[in-house]
Amino acid sequence: LTASRKAILQPLIAYVQGKIQDKAPIRLHFICTHNSRRSHLGQVWAQVWAAYFNVPNATMYSGGTEATAMFPAIADTLATQGFEILPLSTG
Repeated sequence: LTASRKAILQPLIAYVQGKIQDKAPIRLHFICTHNSRRSHLGQVWAQVWAAYFNVPNATMYSGGTEATAMFPAIADTLATQGFEILPLSTG
């Protein structure tokens, strides 16, 4: 990461580190306009990283400002990475 990107991420890093020190729940919300692509990927990969690095009490969420279905290519992308994709609803 570049120094400028690290500076942008520093408040998030401090938040997570503080929650870990306090043994408090970590809840991260990933928001994009349609909740169809970026927010899903952010949620999934953040949860994977939390599990990989053994970060306790971490829960990730995705959301959007408009209700839409997940873009099918996102499910395909995650499936190719080894995730099991199960539909919860249609539409």
